[in-house]
Amino acid sequence: MQHSILNQNALAEWVLSRYSLSEPVQCRFLRGSMSDVYRVDTHDAAYILKIYLHNRHEMRAIASEVDFLNDLLDHDIPVAVPVANNDAAYLNAIDAPEGIRYAVLFEAIEGDEPREVNLEHSRSFGRLAGRIHTFSDNTAKKYDRRHLNEKYLVEEPLTRIRPYLEHRKRDWEYLRALGSELVAELRTLVTKESPEYGLCHGDLHTGNARFDKDGRLTLFDFDSFGYGWRAIDIGVYHVSYDWLDLSEKTRRAKDRFWEAFVEGYATERSLSRNELAAAQLCLPLRHLELMGLTLQYWSPQIGTSWINDDYFDEQLDWFKEWTGVTSKAR
Repeated sequence: MQHSILNQNALAEWVLSRYSLSEPVQCRFLRGSMSDVYRVDTHDAAYILKIYLHNRHEMRAIASEVDFLNDLLDHDIPVAVPVANNDAAYLNAIDAPEGIRYAVLFEAIEGDEPREVNLEHSRSFGRLAGRIHTFSDNTAKKYDRRHLNEKYLVEEPLTRIRPYLEHRKRDWEYLRALGSELVAELRTLVTKESPEYGLCHGDLHTGNARFDKDGRLTLFDFDSFGYGWRAIDIGVYHVSYDWLDLSEKTRRAKDRFWEAFVEGYATERSLSRNELAAAQLCLPLRHLELMGLTLQYWSPQIGTSWINDDYFDEQLDWFKEWTGVTSKAR
C-alpha cells in the first residue's frame, strides 16, 4: 500500500486512549495531501490531528518541527500549539499498512483566514513572518531540518518531471535550462549566509494562518519548514494568490498587497534591495517546486492518469508565458 487513509472513528478512540480529553470525542477527516489532517472535537475543546506521510520526514525532523513551534511560543510568537500526550510526549507512532506514520495533536485555531486583498491583513502577515525570521536569526539553536535550497527547489522537481518527458526532449531541455537560469540569477542576488539564508516556514500563504479568538494572526502547518533563502520564503506570499493568472490585472492586485506585506515585514526585519529582487523569482521557482511535490505526493494517492501531455502542455505554456516567449504548437 502506498498511502492509507486511517479510519476517523478508530482514530477517535485512539486519541482518547492517549490524551486526557473530555468525552465525547468526535474525529473527522478534513483533507489529505503531504499529511492527513483530522479535526477532533470534544465536549469543550477542538483540536487538529496531523498524521504525517510515511517516509516524508524522519522522526527527528518532526520532533524538530514541534520543538521549533514550542520555542516560538515561548517568545510569544503566535503559531500552532502542539499538545502533549499522557506520556508528556508530542509524537505518536502509528503502525499503518505502509509503515510507521507519526501523529501530532494541535490546538485548533477557530478564527477566520486572512485575506491578501485586505491590506491590514497583509501587513499583519508580514510582521508575523518578520518576527519568525528575526527569532531564527537570534537563536544559536540548530533544528534537524532539510535545506530548501536549489536542490529542493529545482533539481529534485526536475528529476521527478524528467521520466514523463522522455518523449518530449525539447520540452525537457527547456525546463532544465530554465531551472539553471533561475538558480544562476538567484545566486547573483542572495547568499547562503545569515540573515539572507536561515530558518523558513516554507509555505507562507494565507491558507496556513488564522486569526485566533484574541484577533492575533496565528501561523500553522510548519510541515515544510527548513533552512532556505528568506526572499523565497516571503515570496511565496506574493505568488500564492491566483498564482496561475499572469494577467496585468492580477499582477497589479498582487503588487498592492505585496507592498503592504513588505511594510509589515520591515517593522521586524530589514530587507535588502537584492532580497526584494530575489523574491520576484519565487513565482517560477514555486511552480517547479509544486510540480515536483505534486508528482511525488499526489500520484500515490490519486493515481497517475492526470500526468499526461495535456498536463505538461499547460505547465510549459505557463512557463513560456512567464518568460515572455510565445508558446508554439507542438
